Amino acid sequence: MENRDIGRLLRLKVPWKVIDVRMSGDLKRVDIELGVEHDRMVGCPSCGTMCSVHDRVRRTWRHLDIMDAECYITADIPRTRCEKCGILRIKTSWADEFVSYTNMFEKKTLGLLRSMPISRAAMEMRIGYGVVEGMMDRFVHKALDMMDLSSVRNIMLDETSSKRGHRYITIITDADTGRIIFMCKGKGADSIGEFRKWLVEHNGDPRNVRMVSCDLSRSFLSGLDKHFKRMRIVYDRFHLVQMANTALDEVRSKNQVNGQRDKKLRFTLLRNSGRLSEDDRKRVFDVKNDNVVLGKAYEMKESLLQLYDYPDRMSATEHLRQWLKWVFAEGTDRMKRLGNTVAKHFSKILNWFRSRMSNGFLEGLNGMIQSTKRIGRGYPNTDNFIRIIYFRHGRLDV
Repeated sequence: MENRDIGRLLRLKVPWKVIDVRMSGDLKRVDIELGVEHDRMVGCPSCGTMCSVHDRVRRTWRHLDIMDAECYITADIPRTRCEKCGILRIKTSWADEFVSYTNMFEKKTLGLLRSMPISRAAMEMRIGYGVVEGMMDRFVHKALDMMDLSSVRNIMLDETSSKRGHRYITIITDADTGRIIFMCKGKGADSIGEFRKWLVEHNGDPRNVRMVSCDLSRSFLSGLDKHFKRMRIVYDRFHLVQMANTALDEVRSKNQVNGQRDKKLRFTLLRNSGRLSEDDRKRVFDVKNDNVVLGKAYEMKESLLQLYDYPDRMSATEHLRQWLKWVFAEGTDRMKRLGNTVAKHFSKILNWFRSRMSNGFLEGLNGMIQSTKRIGRGYPNTDNFIRIIYFRHGRLDV
């Protein structure tokens, strides 16, 4: 293969060309020498004026392996003497400034990193752990610096555990695009304040954010009331289902059928009734006949979730009012506690009919994040964990 062909593979641009290619005696290293002709004028990297070369700076970069041989690119980079701009070093098309690897090498490394731990990617590319980590950090920081939040109107808000001991990360996504647009350590009002600042720094306007989908916990409410006064809160459908199932499961636990624990029955009762098989439907029917308390709690759970089958807010409001009357009149203490929570957040639950927003996407994202944590065998440093989440799941644009 001729030097000209190698230059085409490297996608070299004028005035660069391949000067020499050398291979070590043990066939374990290939060196490609690039350069610019000594008598050639080059363009100023700032203004484009053709200038003479002032001097040259020698640099070496790691490139993609050739078969089993490590490949390195070396070049004497000219510095131009421009009457207007002064002495400046011209840019290289194959690598960014201040890095020790080519763009192609970085692209392959980051591709591996999306599906394997940093240590494994480093081993595959035959480089140090810190080099791979530095690539990921550089990619994430560049994407976050470029992030434009001017179009954000609706958001989804949740938290995920970063490590044991009730350590959490706040995650906020753009409900319209599914992008992660903010993460920080902790949860609560302070996290909302940090998000507001981040939003403004990235061309966003807090006054334009109309709706937020979140769970029924109090941790974020004061921050939302303080920093996003115009925002309408939509209590998440997914969390309401989860809360209703938790209440039913506690009733089941205290009212075992025939005094026996039945795991299959438990999951049958918690499953969406529309997805039950004929055998499961018969089991539920038998339970409702054999255990009046559990049967009624199951019907209350199912009736609450039928809320989302109504076509509009008005009919759903009437259904929810009738449901509350029924629960407070005939429900167990546990179901009445569920009723109290629903009554307290009545309007925010019904706001779903204005937006149809749900944190189901975030719950799926949370599952992928926890899988990432397991693959990496935990991340003691929360900042590193946040960066790997951004990198693998953030849908970043660079």
